[in-house]
Amino acid sequence: MKKILLIVGIVILILIVVVVLFLGQIIKAGIETAGPKIAGVPMSVEKVRVNPLTGNVHVKALIIGNPEGFKTDSLMELGEFNLDIALGSLFTDTIMIKQILIDAPEITYEKGLRSSNISTLMDNLAPAEQPEEKVTEEPKKKKAPAKKVVIEDFQLNNAKVNVTLTALGGKKMTLPLPSIQMQDIGKGTGGTDIREVISEVFGSISDAVVKALASSGDFAGDALKGAGGAVKDVGGAATDSMKDVGGAATDAAKSTTDALKKGIGGLFGKE
Repeated sequence: MKKILLIVGIVILILIVVVVLFLGQIIKAGIETAGPKIAGVPMSVEKVRVNPLTGNVHVKALIIGNPEGFKTDSLMELGEFNLDIALGSLFTDTIMIKQILIDAPEITYEKGLRSSNISTLMDNLAPAEQPEEKVTEEPKKKKAPAKKVVIEDFQLNNAKVNVTLTALGGKKMTLPLPSIQMQDIGKGTGGTDIREVISEVFGSISDAVVKALASSGDFAGDALKGAGGAVKDVGGAATDSMKDVGGAATDAAKSTTDALKKGIGGLFGKE
């Protein structure tokens, strides 16, 4: 009996070590490979550390790049942030995230003549229209459904946004953003798609950017004066862009074992 208990103890210890050593790498790989596929922007992260006893995930130096066509260095840079995950839920259809806590991120809002980097990111997240399937004699294999996610508490605090308006000569300004808090994302429906979660979060961010811009009237006025004749050359597009700078953003305001790998990768479904 003692031998059996000893063997079980050793196995458990080995599993814990494996989780500690590899789960962080799995999550990191998921961010850097699956993330760009669903959001259409480059993503990189320096390190992910996981505490298998508490479910705390510490992510260091996450950078979310810009969509194509935008000139600023990145859309968002997060020095570090924490997630509390119910690790057992990685083996289920719905991943439970108790809390996401982001502190002092640096956001760049780049507004061009037609769209912003944030609104373009959100367009990328929108589900593509599927063409009608032709009836064939052999039925196709059904795709495995993507995992759903529930986030009980999301907090983004002490953020600042670097605003760049292309239509106004690339004038820049840095503004503080109010804290963003969201509770029970996807809870009422038994979980939601990861795309919808990201879209909802960035929708809230873009709303906050709009409000920050609205409260900085001097920035708008000075930028318009500095743009001078360039504003006239685009037929008033720059002026309209300032009036609708929130409109474009607000309109968009829409993996130790294979089992673990599926747990993380399942967020994005199988092709």
